[in-house]
Amino acid sequence: MNPIACFFIAAALLALAHCQDLSFVAEPSNVVNGTTKTLTITCRAPSNVDADVNLIILLQVDQLKDNVTVPVASERTGGTVTHAKNDRVTAEGALSGDEGAFLTVNISAPTKTDTGKYQCRFAYLNMELFKFSLLNKSIDVTFTEPDEPTPKPVVDGACSCEQVWAEVKNLRETLISENKELRQQLKSYDDTCRVSFTAQIGERLGPQFGSNDLVIFDSVVTNKGEAYDVAKGIFTAPCNGQYFLRLSMRTHQERDSGYVDAAIEVNGEEAARTSVYTTDHMDHYEQASNGLVLTLEEGDEVQVRIQTNSAGRLYGQEYSIFTGFFLSP
Repeated sequence: MNPIACFFIAAALLALAHCQDLSFVAEPSNVVNGTTKTLTITCRAPSNVDADVNLIILLQVDQLKDNVTVPVASERTGGTVTHAKNDRVTAEGALSGDEGAFLTVNISAPTKTDTGKYQCRFAYLNMELFKFSLLNKSIDVTFTEPDEPTPKPVVDGACSCEQVWAEVKNLRETLISENKELRQQLKSYDDTCRVSFTAQIGERLGPQFGSNDLVIFDSVVTNKGEAYDVAKGIFTAPCNGQYFLRLSMRTHQERDSGYVDAAIEVNGEEAARTSVYTTDHMDHYEQASNGLVLTLEEGDEVQVRIQTNSAGRLYGQEYSIFTGFFLSP
């Protein structure tokens, strides 16, 4: 078999394996200029992804323009985000519920720039197996003019060389474009980027805490790619892309009132925090957690820092955990 044909067959089988039963449809699939009132694009999570045992992280719809991925809208733990800077584009969705995780994008009065190739990305974490999965699927939305005349067939057997060369040129450009798109998608499977880590405070009765203290999670559970520095308590992003980070902290305030916050920092700037507070002057135990999806650049440093006006200790081992992993480029 022709090597080029083998390449495209293998690429198609790879995409099909990753799609599973991810539902991604456009209604209508063909936009008629000046006639179509609304283009609706809907992505639904696979029916076999149970929200009770899986942490659903992200549903995102992108448009692929000139080999560049342009985010349109996404459903995240913080809610629905519309990335398109266009008041004709609206979005709604959910990560859980009776209908399952879904994201619907509505484009009113669609034009030719709203057509082309779209992709849906779906990311989730199996909490029982601690296994991360990223699924994707793409669709094409075509564009036509109203009452476009049908080309007349050639009945005399004559060959138009200009027409043939135009079709050959169009096919070549299509193959080049799809090849670049495939290369871009395969970057997300580069093992140098696909890092993950989980670390905890090693001792059950951990260190005393003070305001502005850096928390060192000194016991590594897993550290694929060695992006987490156990000695410094710092995670360094190996590649540009989106990452999921989560922090869970247990504190023991020793006969003292006040607050104890733990902040996730990126290059010294706060991105998220956990917080506990008590007015009781007695031994007090509290547990708090938080997580988020961040867009990081190569070399960005992520760490956890305490802010408090109280006194006490951190409670370690399975009670205080810092974890994170690479999602997509």
